[in-house]
Amino acid sequence: MSKTTLLLLAITLSLSTAGAQDPAAAAPPAGAFDLAGSIQRGKGVYMQTCLVCHQATGLGLPGAFPPIAQTDYTTGDARRMVAIVLKGVMGPIKVKDITYNNIMLPVDVQFPFMKDDSKVADVVNYVRNAFGNKDEKGVTPEFVTAVRSEFAARTAQWTEAELLNFPAPAK
Repeated sequence: MSKTTLLLLAITLSLSTAGAQDPAAAAPPAGAFDLAGSIQRGKGVYMQTCLVCHQATGLGLPGAFPPIAQTDYTTGDARRMVAIVLKGVMGPIKVKDITYNNIMLPVDVQFPFMKDDSKVADVVNYVRNAFGNKDEKGVTPEFVTAVRSEFAARTAQWTEAELLNFPAPAK
């Protein structure tokens, strides 16, 4: 090879790796919660489970399915949001001054793979960090497991009145 070819190859390699990071350096410490990874995985889960009703924009379908972009239900109490995903919602619910009267089944009824608390945490983290929403803390699979356990005996979907007066955590 000529010196020019070697020089161009060296420049190309250095430019292509200039923004690359050592994967070990980018990974969170062992045992640490990886919110960024959860959000990324959650996007795929969202596309499989939530997209049809809440749309790619998070704006829902006017008159049919409520938005999840910048609403108190998605940016407020994380425990309440997890409970909504786990148990669903029934009947009229007002979101951003519009009343929707539909049903949201518990997500694992339609999608059995959502019995996995890691998948629930991932989709909740995605929604709480997409569409203009921001939750820097995130929820862990262990948090989802605790909420699932807390409401295990509940057989009905949530109503708006219950969600507006969501029960405090049991002590």
